[in-house]
Amino acid sequence: MLEQAGIDLKSLNIDKLKSEYHELTRQKNELTSTYKNCEKEVRNLSRKLENLNQYLGRNIENTQNSKNRQQSL
Repeated sequence: MLEQAGIDLKSLNIDKLKSEYHELTRQKNELTSTYKNCEKEVRNLSRKLENLNQYLGRNIENTQNSKNRQQSL
């Protein structure tokens, strides 16, 4: 299959490809972990914002409508 794609198998360095693959896998795992942590933080902050708005007696739609009005002016 590789030969059909025009890749010369004799010049292919398997060890180099394996090390690159492992490095990319490590980076992927690290980035996935970072993404999940950020996603969790956003959920927590959104929940806190909802609680704060509820405590202050605000409605999310009212807050967004006032922001839109201010931008229009």
